[in-house]
Amino acid sequence: MRNKAMQWLNWARDLELEALKQWLLPMAEKKARLLEIGGGNGYLAKCLTEMGFDVVSIDPQPRQPGFYPVRTGDGSKLEFSDDSFDIIFSSNVMEHIENLPDALREMKRVLKSGGLMVHTMPTPFCTMLTILTQPIGYLMGLSLLYRRFRRRLFPGAKTVSSDNTIKGNGPSGNGCRKENIIEALRIINPFRIVVSPPHGTSPTCFAELRDWRPNVWCEKFEQADFQVREVIHLPLAYSRHMILPFHFIDIRKHLAKEGVTSCMAYILSKDDDTDTRS
Repeated sequence: MRNKAMQWLNWARDLELEALKQWLLPMAEKKARLLEIGGGNGYLAKCLTEMGFDVVSIDPQPRQPGFYPVRTGDGSKLEFSDDSFDIIFSSNVMEHIENLPDALREMKRVLKSGGLMVHTMPTPFCTMLTILTQPIGYLMGLSLLYRRFRRRLFPGAKTVSSDNTIKGNGPSGNGCRKENIIEALRIINPFRIVVSPPHGTSPTCFAELRDWRPNVWCEKFEQADFQVREVIHLPLAYSRHMILPFHFIDIRKHLAKEGVTSCMAYILSKDDDTDTRS
């Protein structure tokens, strides 16, 4: 299931990049230097490199093995000199940044005059779809939990060793780490049958309905002295549960076309007279 979900996520990101080509391609053709914030496993960095960009990708905890070399780095404390990049890119990252004003200041510092920022972020519709499908997502989580820990979750533990591992006589023979049990209890929490956990810095999933509105994001960017060039509805509707990946594609695209999109892109410039498409 996890492989299928990752394939779906990568495919969805491919579609989103396709929708952004009117802004990205003119800069890629110039071999522009691009900084990706929150590169994860490097999938989008690989795609952007193939498009023509000179990519530097950073993440607080890069996932390995990955598609592209991702450096360890913090978006709020960028270890680059002033005016280092032509473009800064992130995908579903900004909503996770605790101190967004500091991060935006750092991005502005390392971005060249006339440079571009492209940030894609989830929408209130994504949260709404997630809330509506939460019971299904909860059952999916239990199924994944069972498969992940079926040999380790209850190994007949009797003692806790000095390495923080509960030893027992269960079928795994390797014991069950206490943090695995804590994670299991978090997933099993019956409150989650009806209420989705928050995604990012918003205190609750219901707060996301307020915090992720386009006008709220645009105000934050403008307060950091960025010019909002365009806000783009990206082409799919989906929930965070990734239920039935690769099904109902036409319906998902139709919903997004009608405004019920799960992700939007914010095109920003450091100077208000920038238009990279010319």
